[in-house]
Amino acid sequence: MPTLGSRGAVGAMSRSLEQLSAERDAAKALSARLANGEAVLEIDTNLVDDSIVPDRMEGSDAGFMAFKESIREKGQLVPALLRPHPAHQNRYQIAYGHRRVRALRELGRPVRAVVQDLSDDDLVIAQGKENGEREDLSFIERARYATLLEDRSFKRDTIMAALSVDKTELSRLISIYRAVPVRLSDAIGPAPKVGRRRWMELVDRLGEKKSAGKLDGLLSSQPFVAATTDDRFAMVLSAVTVRPVKATKATTWTAADGKKIAKVERAGDRFILALDEKVAPAFGDFVLDKLPELYDAFRHTKEGT
Repeated sequence: MPTLGSRGAVGAMSRSLEQLSAERDAAKALSARLANGEAVLEIDTNLVDDSIVPDRMEGSDAGFMAFKESIREKGQLVPALLRPHPAHQNRYQIAYGHRRVRALRELGRPVRAVVQDLSDDDLVIAQGKENGEREDLSFIERARYATLLEDRSFKRDTIMAALSVDKTELSRLISIYRAVPVRLSDAIGPAPKVGRRRWMELVDRLGEKKSAGKLDGLLSSQPFVAATTDDRFAMVLSAVTVRPVKATKATTWTAADGKKIAKVERAGDRFILALDEKVAPAFGDFVLDKLPELYDAFRHTKEGT
């Protein structure tokens, strides 16, 4: 017959086995939740690296500081999405949540994140869709993201899925971004209030020969650097826009016989003489024949003064 001591030992062992079994089941459940991305973990931001393709351009420091202050006061409300780093053990890579990670890193806090095993395609699709659902990227950021993905040899089907666009819109995004010099788009920044139409207008203006060289000095000027990103776009567009020269009101030249033969108009550096051939037929040809003689007389007059 078992003694009281032996029964107690058996009971304790049984409870230990049950506890081990429960812990094992809990560990399995946690592993399954982690694999499915169901669990939110707290991860040291120093173990987190950026995405393979950045989706944001540098915006205003004021905007980021306000975002960081919100996290300081209210905490991180929305988890980031990470994947185990494909090249470095015990490190992670961001799918989305770059600003959250940056803010928390500067605050010295861990990031709350869901961790999932993601392929490169899965990562960029998740990254693009999260930004799309929040309508958080500006037009030029979307165009830049599409172009960077193409430059990294992602298939267009993947890029379309990431940005939720069709082939036509994707081609438009990429063509517009490639038409603007990178140094210029980087200097302008995300310009969240500037849509496709105005970026297309800038592309057209940049293609005009008369706009060449008009940006020299602007991008490094203090007013440009100090301006908001939307204002920087406006400054660039204004600099490359060729404005039509306002012409003076045309005056009519009347001959001694009272015939109104010519109209004279000045527009910038142009002097325009229009002859009415209905009033004075062949007079235009006569003036044209006399131009060499008139010009020589003009030069002699100028040299003599």
